[in-house]
Amino acid sequence: MKVIKEYDAKLDNKKRLTIRGAKYDHYKVRELSDGKIELSPQVLIEADHLSENTLKMIEKSVANLKKGKVSEPIELSKFENEE
Repeated sequence: MKVIKEYDAKLDNKKRLTIRGAKYDHYKVRELSDGKIELSPQVLIEADHLSENTLKMIEKSVANLKKGKVSEPIELSKFENEE
C-alpha cells in the first residue's frame, strides 16, 4: 500500500481525534489487538434509495423481531480472520 498522508495526532479533552482533510463523513472503526486502529469510509444512503421490496422486507423483519419471532443466532466466528 502507498502512504498518501502521514501526521501525528493527539486526542482532545473529550477523547476525540481529528482526521485532517477527511473525504468522508462516516467511518467504520476497527481496533486491532496490536493497538492499530483501522478506518474504512462508509457511505450512507437515504431510505428512498432502497427499493420498495427491500423496505417491505425490512419492515417485516422488524415486526417479527418485536414479536419475538426470531431464529437462533448464526455462528459467524469462522469468518473472523478473513479479509
